[in-house]
Amino acid sequence: MGWRFRLKRHLVFLSRLFWEAYRERILLSIVATFIFATLIALLNYIYYGHGFWDRFVAEEGIDKFFCEFTDMKRIVRQPFNTFTNFIYLIIAIFAFSKGMEDIKKKRAYNLITANRFYSFTLAVIALYTFIGSTLFHASLIDFFSNMDFSAVYSISLFPLMYFTHRVVLTVMGKPTNIRRSRERLVMIAIFTTIYIILSFQLEMYIIHPAVAIIVVSLVMAGIYLEMKDPGQTNKDYLIATFVSIVIAGILFELDIKHVFCSELGRVTPHSLWHIFNGMSIFFLYLYIRSERYDPAMDKLRNSLRNR
Repeated sequence: MGWRFRLKRHLVFLSRLFWEAYRERILLSIVATFIFATLIALLNYIYYGHGFWDRFVAEEGIDKFFCEFTDMKRIVRQPFNTFTNFIYLIIAIFAFSKGMEDIKKKRAYNLITANRFYSFTLAVIALYTFIGSTLFHASLIDFFSNMDFSAVYSISLFPLMYFTHRVVLTVMGKPTNIRRSRERLVMIAIFTTIYIILSFQLEMYIIHPAVAIIVVSLVMAGIYLEMKDPGQTNKDYLIATFVSIVIAGILFELDIKHVFCSELGRVTPHSLWHIFNGMSIFFLYLYIRSERYDPAMDKLRNSLRNR
């Protein structure tokens, strides 16, 4: 049996599993994305030239900052950079539905399934990111720019809160598959405070090193957990997360430096940054859900394998 045949069989199985498990969510996501794209097109057609955003403050030269051609007469000034935010809406739908599914099926095999707060929090963060980034690229005004930045901080802090919580439980020798209300409240208080400081207190030149510290802390926590309790997670999701975020970072820099702007046409590096950044969030969520996951407990997976 050749590797190509095994790979094809594996991909067919995964596609069947994904469709059977998430059919309703896939259809809902497609409908939501189509409505979002239609809304952008209609708004730009109906309200072109109305100058709705002209009354608000925008940074000088913001219309030339991104690769995407920006028509300041549109109500959605950057349609493609705005549209690709749909990925965050899909993540919000997915995370919320998984949290509800965990409650319904009474799952409790790891920190995420036992503490559904994490799934619902990610859903709120993804929805907030969708709204903030959508409004910023539609308007390019300062207020929504700050909102967009604060959404990025919340995305960075979410996995750090999860890993910190799990590290604390591991150090204390406590199992992670039990609801931990007390520790959870402490985590919420600490990371809400950090979020407020990042969003409203620090100057811009301090924020980037602060985010770098968050990323380094996240990597160190992940390494510690993998060394302390190895073999409990699906590393494929972690690799996919890493690859996605690296590609996203490269695309972000390319857009800022206006590299490949015209070659890519209307699909700009920043619009693709949204897609790959969203993919990294999605894969990271799957990774942390994979902790102590037992495929033998998955009736749908087993039924598909037996077909």
